Amino acid sequence: MLDRESVLEVAWDLANREGIENISIKRIADELEIRSPSLYNHIKDLSDIMSEVAARTANLFADSLEKIMADAEPVKNRKEGLRKFILEYRNFAHRHKGVYHLLVSAPSENENHRLASERILKVCLTALSLKVLNPEAIHQIRILRSVLHGFVSLERGNGFGLPESVDESFQILTKGLVEGDLFG
Repeated sequence: MLDRESVLEVAWDLANREGIENISIKRIADELEIRSPSLYNHIKDLSDIMSEVAARTANLFADSLEKIMADAEPVKNRKEGLRKFILEYRNFAHRHKGVYHLLVSAPSENENHRLASERILKVCLTALSLKVLNPEAIHQIRILRSVLHGFVSLERGNGFGLPESVDESFQILTKGLVEGDLFG
């Protein structure tokens, strides 16, 4: 049965497989083997779909981070929690290449996206062993996200052309973030 959820499921799968930039009403309709106008019985427009795909991506990211952090028990072992967070960030970007970059921008007007972003923010606080979202915490979260996103983006864009192991570089980066004093 074709309904809003099935349209959004196909859109998300297509975006994750082929990249968000390849999503269009026609492409989704083709995937569903229906005519494009039929989609408008279930969605408003392409921006509605993009907003929902971004929300779903943020929720999936929040789910994966929360699971990792629950397993890591960061309260007992701050370094291990941060290390697991860093590794999961990269792993998520690899598993969800087509939609990963939707995590870069602030949440849209979509309420589900906003709530997922709040969940991600809470996990970041936990990973950094911070209790309160204050200016210092915001700076630390921004730095952590920037470093990880920069590495993942360069890696995904084949920006590391020298023969040294990219995995080894990531291990060095992780050790520096976890063992260094950048995050107190």
